[in-house]
Amino acid sequence: MKRVLAALVVLGCLATVPTATAATSVSGTVTVENGTADGAQVTVVPATQTLQRAGDSARTTVRGSSFSVDAPDAPRYVVRVEYEGTTHYEVLRNETRARVDLAGAIEGRVVDDSGDPLSGTSVKVVDDRGFVVTTVETGANGTLSVSPVESSETYQLRATVDGVPYRATVAANESATMRVRPPTSNASALRVASEVRPAYALQVVPPKNASGTPSVIQTITLHNTADRPYVGSVTLPVPTNASPYAGMVDNEEADYRRTDAGVGLDATAPANGTVRVGVAYDLAGPTLTATPRRDVPSLTVVVQGYDPSAIDHSANLRVGDAPVSLLVSDGPVEAGESIRLDLDGARSQGAATTPSGGSGAGADASTGTDAASAASAESNAIPPFPGLGILGAVGGMVAVALVGYRFVPDNS
Repeated sequence: MKRVLAALVVLGCLATVPTATAATSVSGTVTVENGTADGAQVTVVPATQTLQRAGDSARTTVRGSSFSVDAPDAPRYVVRVEYEGTTHYEVLRNETRARVDLAGAIEGRVVDDSGDPLSGTSVKVVDDRGFVVTTVETGANGTLSVSPVESSETYQLRATVDGVPYRATVAANESATMRVRPPTSNASALRVASEVRPAYALQVVPPKNASGTPSVIQTITLHNTADRPYVGSVTLPVPTNASPYAGMVDNEEADYRRTDAGVGLDATAPANGTVRVGVAYDLAGPTLTATPRRDVPSLTVVVQGYDPSAIDHSANLRVGDAPVSLLVSDGPVEAGESIRLDLDGARSQGAATTPSGGSGAGADASTGTDAASAASAESNAIPPFPGLGILGAVGGMVAVALVGYRFVPDNS
C-alpha cells in the first residue's frame, strides 16, 4: 500500500527536539490520605513544548512524602507516580515542582440497558489528561471501586462490550453508572466536532518533482450526539478523480471502500464521544476541490511546501496565521459548499520534496514516526502521538501546530 512519508510533516510542523546538555532538579510532594507514599516510584520525563520526549527519563522514589531528582533540561516535564496499583501524572509547565494529592476515591457500576449489572467487565480509568490510571474488572454486582485517586480530578471510565465503546465520567469521591445501551447506526447522529481544532483538516503533501501531482491527507473528528454509541459507516468526500490509498479510524489504519459519495469507513464512537476518521488520496492534477457532507465550524488546509499567498483559492478561504503554511475557511462551511485550491506555480522556493516512489508513495512510514515513537519508548510515560505514520502523524502535527501545547491522549 502506498504511504506518505510523514517525516516531511514531522520536520515541518514540530519544533526540533533540544539536546539536553544540563540537568534541572525536579521535585515534589506525594500525599496520601490516612497513609504514606513512602517508597512510591517516581518517573520524570523531559518533554518539548509540544510534549514530545526531550531526553532520558529520571527515576527516584518518594521518601516520606517528598522526592527530588535531576532530569535533563527541558521546557516541560511529565511526572509519573506509581502507588498501590494506580498511576498518576502531573504536567509541569514553567515550573519544576509537582504536587500529587491522593485523597480521593471513585466508584462505578456497569449495567445493561435494562439496569441489570454486568459483571466481569474490564474498565479503564483514565484521568483528565488522557492517561490510564488503572484497569479494573467489575464485580458480581457490576460495581468497581478505585483508590487512591487525585481528589481534584475528574476521571473517565472506559469499557468495550461486544466491540462497542462505552464511557462514563466521574469526579473524585463520587460514583457513576455506565449504561450499556444498544448502538445506533444512524449517521445523522454524527456532526463535525466544534470542540476540536482542527476538526476538519486537509494536509497537502507536495509531489516529488515539478511534473508530479500532490497527495492529500484528510482528517475529520466527528462528535456522536446520540445517547448511545454509534456503530456504522462514515463517508468521507473526496474529489471524483482522486485515487484513495489509505484509510484511518481513531489513529489506526483501516479498510476503506470507494463509493459514489466518496470513501466509506466503518467506525464506532461512544455516546457523546468522538471518532477521528481520515483518508489519503492522490490528486489527478494541481487543483483540490473539497465539498464537506456536514456543516463544518471551520476548515483548515495545511499547505506545507507551498506559498499560501501564491495559491489561487476560492473566496471562502483566506491565508491563516499559524506556525505552518495554511489556508483557513473564512467562517463556517455549510454542507455541500465547496472550497477550491489551484496549487499550480505555488511551490515555495527550496521546498522539500517527497522521496521517489510516486506522489507520496513508496516511503517507509516508520521513518517519519521516530519522534512519535520515542514518546512511547517508556510505556505510559507520555501518550504516543497518533501512531499511524500516514494519517495519525500528519493530523496530530497539524493539531499541535494550530492548537498549542497539549497531549494527544491514548484513546484505547
